[in-house]
Amino acid sequence: NNLPSVDVVICICKESEAMVYGTVLAAFDLDYPLDKLRVIVTDDGGDSAVESGLAALRSRVGNVFYTSNYGKATEKPPGVKAANLNNALQFIDSLPGGRAELIAVLDVDMIPDRAWLRATIPHFYPAGGYQEDGKEIGLVCGVQTFYNIPDNDPTNQSNSLRVKCYHPIQDQAGKGQCAGSGWVMRRKALDDLPGGQFPTTCVCEDFYTQFLLGQTNHWITAAVAEYLQCGLVPDTYQAQLKQYTRWYLSNLAVQDLHQLSGHSWISLLEKLVWKAPVTMVGLMMMHLKPHLATLQLILFPLLFLTKTPLIVTSPDRSEELTRLLRIHAGSVFFSYLHHVHIGVMAGYRASIMDWGMTKWLSPHYTVAYMKTYFPGLFNSTQSKKSSAAAFVSTGSLKDKLFERFPARRGGLSKRLNHILLECGVWMHCVAVTAILVTAWVAVKNLPEASNNTEKLLNILLWVFWPSNQAFIVLAIACFTPIKYAIWPPNVGENHDLLQKVHNGPGAPTSFLFRPREEAKRWEERSNPIWGGGLDFVTVYTIWGIWAGLVFIWAWWL
Repeated sequence: NNLPSVDVVICICKESEAMVYGTVLAAFDLDYPLDKLRVIVTDDGGDSAVESGLAALRSRVGNVFYTSNYGKATEKPPGVKAANLNNALQFIDSLPGGRAELIAVLDVDMIPDRAWLRATIPHFYPAGGYQEDGKEIGLVCGVQTFYNIPDNDPTNQSNSLRVKCYHPIQDQAGKGQCAGSGWVMRRKALDDLPGGQFPTTCVCEDFYTQFLLGQTNHWITAAVAEYLQCGLVPDTYQAQLKQYTRWYLSNLAVQDLHQLSGHSWISLLEKLVWKAPVTMVGLMMMHLKPHLATLQLILFPLLFLTKTPLIVTSPDRSEELTRLLRIHAGSVFFSYLHHVHIGVMAGYRASIMDWGMTKWLSPHYTVAYMKTYFPGLFNSTQSKKSSAAAFVSTGSLKDKLFERFPARRGGLSKRLNHILLECGVWMHCVAVTAILVTAWVAVKNLPEASNNTEKLLNILLWVFWPSNQAFIVLAIACFTPIKYAIWPPNVGENHDLLQKVHNGPGAPTSFLFRPREEAKRWEERSNPIWGGGLDFVTVYTIWGIWAGLVFIWAWWL
């Protein structure tokens, strides 16, 4: 009887009616008293069919509401989802009884576990909540899992590394990650943000809210290490690319202070604790990291063509070369062991794939960055504001080629045309071809050697010098989207991934659909090392072991 009231807000934008109703029904199946719960669907697409369906549902249960943000502004603000959430806040304030004590947010493609609220809300209580250095928990978020990840997760969509490694570290620092869906927040914590609403200065409203809330003198954020929601990852290469590029650009926007000029956010930033400048410096490195990786793809072929060794030493190179070889080979080998260690928590495959993903995404990030920050170079009208305002929800993107569904999959020529030309993977084709061809030329032009030791040293010096940025590592990483276009992964149809379960008492229907347990256990169906074909994890494993052998051999030189 003493449970707090909760407003569950479900954000939608042109997704299918079946998806919307499925998530709404799951919200009514939560292990929580229905008289303490209201479900508000906030629509940024203005779907009249969904509005009519929810009106009919409301006639049966009473506490489900529909509100639309569509057409309320002549120009979309950059934070489209934030504007949709703010619309829900205004609507909630107009309801009888006003706002609830807590607000909980779900993406429409996320089906909450029945224990979602029971597992998150207790962290706010008892009275006063958990406190750390005088701060109270203002926001709690549960872990996301997915039921449509392909076996071996070829494009690393599971986010296992972040969920199992990075997020617990952030949580220990009182900066628990807000993952965009499945989070619960105190309304009085939200009131402490300017205007008592979500920031609309970038499309990454979840990270921005968590960042600003966690840096104030009043609140900390917490992450619950429980899988409390299960949803869908983008099932096309284009949709995944849009999602990851949006995350990258919006995270940069968070630390672009010039973007905050003239906004009330600047007054809040002035109150940040001393850790904030350190955080900002770390985020600034995000500007450079992908572009350096892209630059490597250009410089490696040029270096091979110059017929210059990868490592330059003095004429009497024996002692100097031996030391360099030990240092570099040891660096690669111990870096590989670091990935193995992380794999104990996140899974070996997820640990390696996450590192490789930063390589093949880099060209996409560089192009998006240049178009956003230097639109004049591309004769483009796109800018930081317009690119953010062009946000399209990944769930509303249409899959015309059904890349991951064998029975409906488009032909190879159509997939190559779409992924290589329209999605920009032609850059990876050029990079991989240039690197491998010039590396072969370098092998053919190796200097003469008088013995096997000198021959091996020449191979190392001119082509296979142990490095975390070695050409073979970059080439195989960039082959990932090419392999995806030719041999896309297989995923079951949605009706095969879901199962019918009986609904709880008081729910509007007698049953609903939830993900099958076996659909969520993609890791059990995956090989940690061999992903089929030319796989990055396999090649990087061989490269790490090779570096270890070279490291040991270098002590006998």
